Amino acid sequence: MARILTALATLRRDTHQHLPAAPDIDQICSQHGHVFRDRFFTPLVTLQFFCLQILHGNTAMAHLRQLAGIDFVPSSYCDARARLPLSVFQSILDWMARSLPNAVIDTSGKILSSYRVIVVDAFTFSMPDTPPLREYFGLPPGRKAGISYPVGKAMALLDYATGLFTRLLPVPLFTHDMRGVIGLHPELKTGDILLGDTAFCSFAHMWLLTAQGLHGVFRLHQRRPKTAGRQQWQRPVKVPSWMGAQQFALLPEFMDIRVVKHTIVEKGFRTKIVFIATTLLDQAAWPDEKIAQLYGKRWDIEVCFDHLKTTMKMNVLKCQTVDGVLKELAVYLMVYNRARMAMLAAAIKQGVEHRRISLIDAVRFLSARMMGLPGVEKLIVNPLRPGRCEPRVQRRRPKSYPWMTKPRNVLKMALFSG
Repeated sequence: MARILTALATLRRDTHQHLPAAPDIDQICSQHGHVFRDRFFTPLVTLQFFCLQILHGNTAMAHLRQLAGIDFVPSSYCDARARLPLSVFQSILDWMARSLPNAVIDTSGKILSSYRVIVVDAFTFSMPDTPPLREYFGLPPGRKAGISYPVGKAMALLDYATGLFTRLLPVPLFTHDMRGVIGLHPELKTGDILLGDTAFCSFAHMWLLTAQGLHGVFRLHQRRPKTAGRQQWQRPVKVPSWMGAQQFALLPEFMDIRVVKHTIVEKGFRTKIVFIATTLLDQAAWPDEKIAQLYGKRWDIEVCFDHLKTTMKMNVLKCQTVDGVLKELAVYLMVYNRARMAMLAAAIKQGVEHRRISLIDAVRFLSARMMGLPGVEKLIVNPLRPGRCEPRVQRRRPKSYPWMTKPRNVLKMALFSG
């Protein structure tokens, strides 16, 4: 009993400020009308267990018994997660967003820039094949229930300077990227520069950003003429599918857009010439080279997606309900941002650029702290490898089993029938 109380006290302690303290959690629950009894799995302990589970690659609930050093029934922890309203998770994310750094500093503590560079993109994730998830998120094209798995899409905003996700918006698979990014516009601040690929390069989107005091830097859409220089784009004839008719009527007839042509001379890149469309029209303040360097920062979000989906194993979620999946994504975002903040702190202490700090080492450090271990605050620094290029191939051969084309029960009946 004494060991259980000690372990529980360790979990309830505010380790490395990765979550709000117990009074803050209680206040958030009260604001959302969530009443709970003084039981083992309080909201704070439930969130601690959830974060610990994610830190270990979304491990099984039964594994948490060994990680926490507390004997409990996994179903009781599952019920505790289900009792916590989704709005509580969202409020905790908002609480964490308010605690994020507003300015970027280098290793000496000097502010690097006065504007934010925000990268937007989408990624997909898989989940169990249950009717509620199939109905909400949808199946990939050409796939059938019982054979494939539902796939969801998440629109994300990444603060380039810190590597922190400012918002993650899960949407059904077939949601238009523009419809998703419009839902993220309220998260942007006046003066922000939004980076994105060709999916976000449209007349209507450019105008919406300009009307809000924002700027856009996107790769030129493939349907646009590839001509560099300042241009006048004309309003489209048809209303975009993601836009309302009343909002479309407010669009001006013409809009000034600047297109920059950038030639890539480094070996290993598939694309040799890139055309970039932007609302940054001041040539003196934003020369072509600076616009090209700015757009090059867009690749960072792909690296962060790889951290989430491969390193932290978010590519396949485990919850079987829509609310459960949304909670799972919210906790992934909490844990990832706490790991990035640990990287920022380590970078300043160790005098290196924060992108060189190992994310997996930061995840392991947070995991050790949550289990009551001191951990090693001096995180691993990755070597500098400029111009690194690797072929996109797999060396290990998968086993040559055929693809599943019929539901499992049908295949079993075929086996038994000979």
